[in-house]
This record gives sequence, C-alpha cells and structure tokens, in this order.
Amino acid sequence: MIKLDYKILNDLIENVDKYKAHRKPKNEEEKDGEQIYETLLEHTRRTERCFNEFWKAKKCDDVLDRFCDVLWQDKVIKKKDIEEAKIILKEMIEAIPIFHDLGKINPNFQIEKMENKEIIKDKNFIGTKHSFISAILYLSYFRNNIMKKIKGRKIKGLLKEFILYHAYIIERHHSGINKINDFIGKINFKINNNSEQVIKELPISKLIEAITKSKIYLNDLSLEEGDTDIIIASFEDTKFMNKNGKQRNREQGIYICIYIRWLYSLLVASDYYATSEFMNNGSFNEVEDLNNVQDWINIYENTGLMESIRKYQNEIYPMSIENLNKATNINILRSEIFCEAEEQIKNNYQENIFYLEAPTGSGKSNTAMNLSFKLMSLNKDLCKIFWIYPFNTLVEQNLDTLENIFGKKENIISKIAVINSLTPIKLKHVDCKGNTISENDEADENSEKSVYRQFLLDRQFLNYPMILSTHVSLFNTIFGESQQNLFGFYQLINSVIVLDEIQSYKNSIWTEIICFLKPLAKLFNMKIIIMSATLPNLDRLSQGQSEAIFLLKDSNKFFKTDCFKNRVQLNYDLLDNQSDDKFVQLKEHLKQYLDKNKKILIEFIKKRTANDFWMNLVEDEYFAEKNIKIEYLSGDDSLAERKRILDEVKNTKKTIILIATQVIEAGVDLDMDIGYKNISKLDSEEQFIGRINRSCKRKGITYFFKIDDAKTIYKNDIRVDSEFTVEEENMREILINKNFGDYYNKILDVTKKNNKATFKDFLENIADLNYERIAKNMKLIDENKNIVQVYLARTIKDVNGNVINGKEIWQQYINLLKMRYSMDYAEWKVNMSIITSKMNYFIYQVNKANLELKEYNDKMGNIIYIEDGDKYFKKDKFNREMLQGVGGIDFI
Repeated sequence: MIKLDYKILNDLIENVDKYKAHRKPKNEEEKDGEQIYETLLEHTRRTERCFNEFWKAKKCDDVLDRFCDVLWQDKVIKKKDIEEAKIILKEMIEAIPIFHDLGKINPNFQIEKMENKEIIKDKNFIGTKHSFISAILYLSYFRNNIMKKIKGRKIKGLLKEFILYHAYIIERHHSGINKINDFIGKINFKINNNSEQVIKELPISKLIEAITKSKIYLNDLSLEEGDTDIIIASFEDTKFMNKNGKQRNREQGIYICIYIRWLYSLLVASDYYATSEFMNNGSFNEVEDLNNVQDWINIYENTGLMESIRKYQNEIYPMSIENLNKATNINILRSEIFCEAEEQIKNNYQENIFYLEAPTGSGKSNTAMNLSFKLMSLNKDLCKIFWIYPFNTLVEQNLDTLENIFGKKENIISKIAVINSLTPIKLKHVDCKGNTISENDEADENSEKSVYRQFLLDRQFLNYPMILSTHVSLFNTIFGESQQNLFGFYQLINSVIVLDEIQSYKNSIWTEIICFLKPLAKLFNMKIIIMSATLPNLDRLSQGQSEAIFLLKDSNKFFKTDCFKNRVQLNYDLLDNQSDDKFVQLKEHLKQYLDKNKKILIEFIKKRTANDFWMNLVEDEYFAEKNIKIEYLSGDDSLAERKRILDEVKNTKKTIILIATQVIEAGVDLDMDIGYKNISKLDSEEQFIGRINRSCKRKGITYFFKIDDAKTIYKNDIRVDSEFTVEEENMREILINKNFGDYYNKILDVTKKNNKATFKDFLENIADLNYERIAKNMKLIDENKNIVQVYLARTIKDVNGNVINGKEIWQQYINLLKMRYSMDYAEWKVNMSIITSKMNYFIYQVNKANLELKEYNDKMGNIIYIEDGDKYFKKDKFNREMLQGVGGIDFI
C-alpha cells in the first residue's frame, strides 16, 4: 500500500477544486460581498494535519502498539506478518480524516448546502447527506487495497474487520456512536435495498450506481454484495460473545470497543479544530498538556505542610506499629500514610490501577496530590491530571485547596479547570496567539471572537492540563454515546485520574466499572487512583484481570489506631429504643449538650425531614431561650450560603447545631464534637463519623437513630438491606473495629451473584458494539423525566459577597437567548455558560407531578420563572412543600 495524504483527492475526484466543504456565514455588512468558501481539498488538508498533531501529542503510536499486541497476541502468524499488518492498519487509520468528508461530492450537498454554482443537479442522488457516502467510498477503497492487492491471506484476515470499524466511524462523525448493527444494516445489500429508509436516502446499491454514473469519483467503485458480506462476517466471526468457537477473549473485545471510541474522538476533534481554523482565520492550537510538572512540584513542595511531612519522612518514618498505636497526634498518622503510599507508587509506578484506602481525616486528598505528581515525574509520558469527585461541592472545595497552593502563580492556576454544570467556561485571557491580554489591552472584534472560539474548543475537548470534575462527567466521557460525550475521550490517554469515593454510586454496576477501567487504563497508559475510607476490593469482581496495587499494604494498622478507631464513641440507644414521636425524642436527647459549648451535627437522609426538624428546633421556645445557633445545610443551598454556614460552624466557640442532609458526608472539612445520624449504608456511617472529632484532640460521640428508611432513597442497593446496616449487631462490630474488608466481602459476594445476568448483558453489548445500550446501562444517575426546574428570582449575595439580582440575571438570560443567531456562536456559548452559572443560585428542581403552582411569570424550555421568589422561602430557606407538596421527590 502507498501512504496516503490529502493530495490523493486529486486522483479520486474529478475537478476536485470545485467542491466546497464549508462556507462562512455573511454578516450584515457583507450581504453583497463575495461568499468565502473552504474547498474540500483545503478542509481535508487541515483535518489531516490536526489529526496527525493530536496523534503525535498523545503518543498514539504507543497506544496502537499496545492495541495490536493484545488483539493479535494469540494469532498463529509470523511476527513479520504481524508487523506488516500493524503498518497497514496505521495507514488505514491515517486515511480516516482523508476520507471523512469525501461524501460532500454529493451534488445535492454542493447545491443546497454550499450554494455551489459550479455544480449541476444530479437526479440520481437523494438528499444532502454526505457521511454515509464518505463511509462507502472508504469501504470501497480499502476493499480494493486490502482484499485484492495484499497477498497474505492471514494479513487480510487481521485487517478485514477494521475496514468496517473505520467506515462506521466516518459515517457517525457528525452524530453520536449508537450501534454498529445500524450501519451494518445500511451496507447490507439485501436488507438495505428493501428498507423503508430508501425514502430518506439511497440504498447502497443505488448509491454506488449514482456515484458511478456521475463520474465524479474516479476510482473503481465496484463494491458488491459479496464484498460487504465478507467484511460484515469478519466482525461477526471475531467478536468475543459468539457461538462459533472463534471468539477472542473479553479483554480483546473491550479493546475493540475502546478502539472505535478513541479514533472517533480523534476524528471529531480534528474535524472541529480544522473547521474552526477556516471559520476563524486562525491556526491550530496545540494540545495543552502538563509538560512542566516540575514547576508545579516545586511550588507544592515548598508549602508548610509538605516541608513538615518531608521533615518527618527524613527523621522518623517508618514508625513501629507499637508506637503508631500510641500516637496521639493525628498528623503523625497522616504523615505515615503519605510516606507509605509514596513508597508504593515509586515501586509500582508502571502499574495502572491503585487503591488508596485510608481513614476519614487521614489526609487522602493531599496524599493523592503527591501521588499524582510523583507518577508524572516517574513516567514522562503522563501529561494530564483528572481529579474526580462524587459531588460538585467537593470539586469547589478542592479547587480552593489548589488555589491556596498555586494561586500566586498565574501560569499554573490558569491551567486548572473545573468541568461541571455549575462552572462557566474557563476564560484564559489570551489572544489567539497565546499572549496574555491585560484588562487595559484593546482587541479588535475578530481577535475577540477567536479567543471565545478557543475558550469553547478548550472546554468541549477538555484541553486543560488539570481538570476537576465529577464522576458523572467522567463516566459520560468513558461510556457515553453522544458526540459531546466523546469530544474529550482521547484526552484520557497518558493521564492520571484520581477517583474519590467511587463506592458512593450504585453497586449494581461495580463489576462493569472495574472490568472496563482496567483494559482502558492499560491501553491508554492511564494511572487511576481509586480512594476512599471505605473502599471495596473491586478486584474480586474483575474476574481474572490483573490485580490493582494497594498503596497501603495493611490499611488496618491505621484504622485500628486509637486516633482513628477510638476517637468517636458509637451509641445506638436512640436506634434501639425508638419512641412514637422520634422528633421529640431526638430534641430531648440534644438538650444535654446545650450548655457545654459543643458543636453538634445532625444528619437526615431526606431533605424534607431535615427541613422539618430544623423548623421544629428554631421555633422551639426552649432552644430560643438558650440562644442556641441553629443552621441547616442541604443540596438546595447555594455555594454562598454553604460557605457562610460552614464558616459559621468552623469559627464559633459557642454551642451550635448544624442540621444537614447527606451533602455533609463526603469530604467536608468539619470538626464537630457530637453527631446524630439517621442510619443508611455502613460506608455512609463511617463517612459521617469522619466529621466528628476530626482532629482527634478531644472526645467525640455519635448517636444513631432511624426516622426515615434508607431503602426509599437507595433503591436497588443491597447495602441498605437490614442485614448490612447497624441494625444488626455484627455490622456494629464491623463499624467499631473498622473491619470494612469483612463488610465488603459480604457485599461483593451478593453483588457478584445478583449482577451475573446484567454483567453478561453488558459484555454482549460490548461485543455487539452497541454503544447506545452501554451508555444507558452505565449511567450513574438515572434521569427523572418528572423533574422540572423552577427559577425563584430573589436578591442574594454570591460567594464573594457581591449582590446578585435574580430578576436581572433572568432578563440577561432571555436577552442572550434572543441573540443566538446574531452573535458569534462561540461568544454566545461562553456568555451563556457565565449566565447559567449565575442562574444556578436561583434554580430548584421539583417534581412536576406534584407541582402546586397556580401561576408563574415566564417559562423557557424546562425552566419556570417566578418573579416573587421570596414567598417560597421560610427563614431564608427554600420551602419545597409550597411548590411540590408533600409527595414530591426528596433530593439531598
């Protein structure tokens, strides 16, 4: 085969220069001006160049080598033939961006979409679509070059299926990847010729006939039924869940699934960047990776915390177990955990999956930061860090930590981005050449537009060296099927990912998570640190895959020290001796601590119950007479209100009662004296205990009670079955002794048994390349179609104390919506992200089935606008019942 580049279009297309790929929309001043086009040849050149740049930046040759080594490891074929097949496969991949838009030779596309006056209408073509035509041309070209010109039968056998995969990627590059069988149906002559789809687009036989008759395409287009049968059969025969005995193993099947996602993501990124170059008169912006990690490490190592840990490491570490048990200073234990984890990383940095199981309050976040930097310094290919958390609140909290460390270094802090629904698109204050723009600099309109477009591309394609995001966002990238989900998939290559509290999501997909993550990490050279205080050994679910590295060889030695194990006394009196009026019982129990300057934390698992108890307390004369400060924190509170409450709790020296939902459990840096908790999952109980006597400097106690049943919240989660909760004596023993391994062994045994059928379905979907089903099954949070968003306009203060008028923000939102087609799209998207981030201060989700709303002022999409929002608040807290009644959905 001859190595291809964009110039081959001259040999494939008659008068290729007259075919257009894109045209710039005219603005008002240019109505009578000349239309500016990008030719098909120019766009192909740009896309090919961007593809090659991404390929080089992400060291994709290494990825391809690892892919081939695993996929063809058990083939009875000579090594030199394998190497030849690998070279040809690389050439086939390089041809994807060259062929991706070739279907734009469709005369209807040229006439209707491009308004190309050089093209004559051809009645043989139907519709203006081009991607399927591009895919057919790719199929035809490589069917001729692989099936006919390559002599080695075994080499042909290795490569046939990839013709199908690459054509499928091309066909889907303007949409998501749904399921390959839909594409197979289109290229199957028998099925497609008799399909109802004929009405919408030409069947494959007619399409080939139309292209041949038009004489636009100069190459041999003799693709026939037998040819596509062979290509389809190559896929069916090799997938790992078939019945013909030829199937490959599970890891190889997952590799194929990842391979298509990878190349699809690269093609879409290249196409977007290439198009942006033409539209913006710009140039390709290089992938922004973390290539100067030593600069980050130098700043980090010079913090007071790190200087203290390094001093301990040099002078004391490792401490004997006997002395460890006697330690009363929690910082000693934190330093021991830090040093041991670092030691393990140094010894095992070439591995891919790591588990960090350490007690709550033991400094896991700082340890993980050090491990991330250490991995990058030991493995020079690593170039990006993702820190992934279960909740947006933890994202914001850890961003504050990073700003405290790196905030004075603009060249570093500007490279850290938050990717979630609450944070606007990051503005990097640079011009299109990468030069910093001060507030006093003036930029012309075109350069401003280019900057906005770069901001948008960076956000869409995760083009930041360090990213803070949520599990939901990451899992959409790994498992989602939409184009938007897959934009940044290629960015996972050579990355460090810290997964915090992975057990917080439904255990019904734990098997699928770990069985997919391990091959993904191996193929992409990803280093994944999974950390929690209560971490299940997911290796027990991964069924024969290589085992992860435990960064603490014996985490129990830390859990069982007095400082962690005995810092909080556990009491079950309220749980075992429940009264008819549990609110009264809980209130009476609280009274013993009111005169002792204690910080008291009470957690409920339902928002409505927490709100009711809070109102009950603040309206109680006894508590009023005692002048007790009572706060309430839930997921309804804005970031500003959350910060105010937490600052109040941290800084007060007097008795304070904080009533909260489960939003308080994970990662919130609070140090309380007394805890009360509605029971739920055992791991949640341990997370809660981590908020009590966190500094280990005094005595703490936690009381458990049961007002709400956790089964109404955690549906289909076996961890809330009574046999696994602290209602059972053996679970209490596990909690007090911190034997979470025993607990999770029981959970994993049941999980493995219960998930056997669903895991088989998952594997079949991977084998079938049914990305639509994979995405649906792997959603961390199931979509509730009964949810409606209500915007309650008020006047409040943001985190920085700035006054925000909800009515004005809504009007800005409406005005921006009206400018959708009069403003540059990228500028519009960036401004919309800024407005919607401010709107989140006023938006509440309610169940529309229970919405008790007689009137409202405006409605846009799924957002209902109410101008007088204050009337839905009581004591400055959102009163959910006024909107959705007592039967609405309860959120944390």
